[in-house]
Amino acid sequence: MRTLYSAIVVAVCLALSVSGCALVQAREEQEQQQQKVFEKHVDMAHIWVTTTEPDPRTKPYTKLGDLSYTVPFSPDAIDEAAMKEKLKNMAYEKWPDDIDAIIKENSQVSADGNTVTVSAEAIKYDSSTDRTALHQMNQNLVASPSGN
Repeated sequence: MRTLYSAIVVAVCLALSVSGCALVQAREEQEQQQQKVFEKHVDMAHIWVTTTEPDPRTKPYTKLGDLSYTVPFSPDAIDEAAMKEKLKNMAYEKWPDDIDAIIKENSQVSADGNTVTVSAEAIKYDSSTDRTALHQMNQNLVASPSGN
């Protein structure tokens, strides 16, 4: 009888520990997914878009490459915020670890008025922000200098 009782207790404990491990693993996977979402959000917010070119003497940079897309003419196609967002997404896909800014943004409507072409250059500043530090901004944040 004792052996049967001991076997039941061991089986129950084993089942609880296995389900507990699954819960811990699911929680860790959820936290990793949330961190990836946070990192992309921080990286996208870090990228700025401008129609001008920064002075390379005051803030040296390296050109990563050109960006360009063409879409049919519509009110959305000439929406400045939508253009910037599309350029940021394109740049992030190509240079996720390097992109700092998109410069020389330009949009042109075709002569026949049927399409809009948006172009720009992607750059990385030589003294770029440490992305690892940005990615860890939400860890152990302190709300006030006194630690409260």
